[in-house]
Amino acid sequence: MKNILLLFVCIISFKGYNQEYLDKKIDEGIAFYKGGKVDKAYRIWKEIEKKADKNSSTYGTTIGNILFYYIEKKDEPNFLIYYDKIIKSGLNDRDLNHEIGKPFKNYRYHATMHIASYYGKNKEFQKALEFIEKADNEIIFETTSLSAYTYQKVDLAFWKHRLLKDLGQNDKAISKLIERAFEYDYKNMYPNWATVSPGTDEEELAETICENFSDLNILKTEIDAAIENAKFDKSKKIIEFKLFEIDYTINLYTDFENIDIAKEYLKKSYFYEYLKEK
Repeated sequence: MKNILLLFVCIISFKGYNQEYLDKKIDEGIAFYKGGKVDKAYRIWKEIEKKADKNSSTYGTTIGNILFYYIEKKDEPNFLIYYDKIIKSGLNDRDLNHEIGKPFKNYRYHATMHIASYYGKNKEFQKALEFIEKADNEIIFETTSLSAYTYQKVDLAFWKHRLLKDLGQNDKAISKLIERAFEYDYKNMYPNWATVSPGTDEEELAETICENFSDLNILKTEIDAAIENAKFDKSKKIIEFKLFEIDYTINLYTDFENIDIAKEYLKKSYFYEYLKEK
């Protein structure tokens, strides 16, 4: 029995040492990469990929580095393979990151945004937009701060805005900002993080929307009419309206009892209050 116990302790110690060793090798690869020896860094990370526990932060960091290597090489077939590995893996996006302001690794979110950025830089705007939509609607961004969460949601709306403008779809571009401005109820997903006042991100969002309209009185009149004619689906937790011939579907995260309360919700957004003051 003692021999079995000793063997078990030795295995645990070896695994712990091995993990620590592999983490040091990751850093060694990063140093080579920063020093311009990118292929040497790649070879180190490929060896780590073979040895690391597939659910560990060591593995997640490693295949994230390899993904970035392929992106820098503009090797689309391979970076898509590694993106798929990250998305389908058993990695925990809440692995600790030990970086101020970024408490979790968020492997899937960052991988998605890296690829969106690649396509955007290479003027493949439609592909970039598809990955931004994934980041916004399919990937959970893990954080402990409502401000950080709000920043991410607003930032994604601005990404969509820029990409749609690059595609020549200016009306649809501004609609993405308006949609996000009214979709502020995502805060209720995390009630323990509630803040006393809106952040600068919501202010920037409101300012940018207003800058796109020469007559804010007309904008408010049109929005009031859209809200008045809005449709509310309690079971789906959405509110729908048409504004400047564009259909909007606003996702809600609170159970509103009726359409009148839902309409009031829209009018309590930072954007609507900002517009009233203008």
